[in-house]
Amino acid sequence: MAEGPLAGFRILDLTQVVSGPFATQTLGDLGADIIKVEPPAGDLTRSVGVPRKKGVAAGFLVFNRNKRSIVIDLKQSRGVDLVKMLAARCDAIIENNRPGVADRLGIGYADIRKVNPKIVYCAIHGFGAKGPRADAPAFDPVIQGHSGMAALQGSGGKPVAVRMALADKISGMTAALSIVAALHAARNRGVGQYVRVPMLDAMMAFAANDTMIGYAFVPEDEFKNQVPNSLSIEPFRTKDGYVAISPFTDAQWQRLTAGVGHPEWWQIPGRRERIRTCLKGFAELFPQQETAHWLKILKESDCPGGPVHSYETLFSDPEVVANESFTTYEHPEAGPVRTPRPGWRFSETPARISRRPPLLGEHTEEILREANIARETIEELRADKVII
Repeated sequence: MAEGPLAGFRILDLTQVVSGPFATQTLGDLGADIIKVEPPAGDLTRSVGVPRKKGVAAGFLVFNRNKRSIVIDLKQSRGVDLVKMLAARCDAIIENNRPGVADRLGIGYADIRKVNPKIVYCAIHGFGAKGPRADAPAFDPVIQGHSGMAALQGSGGKPVAVRMALADKISGMTAALSIVAALHAARNRGVGQYVRVPMLDAMMAFAANDTMIGYAFVPEDEFKNQVPNSLSIEPFRTKDGYVAISPFTDAQWQRLTAGVGHPEWWQIPGRRERIRTCLKGFAELFPQQETAHWLKILKESDCPGGPVHSYETLFSDPEVVANESFTTYEHPEAGPVRTPRPGWRFSETPARISRRPPLLGEHTEEILREANIARETIEELRADKVII
């Protein structure tokens, strides 16, 4: 089988928890060789959170496939030297420590650039470099609140956080795209660069486009109240579940109202009033029949729509099964583990899961031997607990 599109690139991963590991997992899915540097205690997600099976944390598994693990104690000077040595052989490095930590450890951009001028150095931080919170710590809920995302999800003035690590994952995806772009630039220009990904900026760049259309024109006073309260249509309850619909064009609305037996709903004067009438009518009509009945009508009306799943039903959905959207691999300690497949489909250089998430320090010796470090030196480093 052909290798992934990033085959041949080596990336040093100094990240933990979600944002950075999601970025490097994405790059690993695309074929890059990801060397995950972990402290002696391991990535925090190895020891924190549930569920766990035979001591293995699901929170680590879901963000760390397609990587090799090496344990290095960065509190020791020889550990810092090892990271620099590995960075000299890598195309990119990524860290998500609090601002200033990497510099104090001696592995900041200025330090790494000395050993590898072509390195792409990506740092994920909570906030931008210039503001009053430049050095502040940040986790996902903080960014969801600060960016306006929690307010967008709320109602009645009460903000509500999205129930996933959304800001972390958006920051990770932004970082992965940034690294790919910077690697391309490095090949063209012959030099690397420093890439800073502020979580707040990444979250706002993702969310504040369609959601801020009422504030697009300046001054905004005339326009901000013209936007519908919600740009999405909430799922409708059916007799046995829920169905999601998304008519957008007038033709779709017209076909759907005719399909459900009420073409008169789309004949009311004024588009906003027509849509309001339709939504109210659907809310009263849909609970009278099963989901399958309405899905058939949606298909016949050529109107966007589909079932509303929970994970209890998603894995057996015919669309998901046909496209093999999830797969299962065998973990040496936890046994069978389910994971989503990469979200891209390349015709010539397929993204794939080639490595299960690594055991702590599983590849330490392998990686150091690749760097031409003698076995005797490796044993000495291990005896001094610089590596595990």
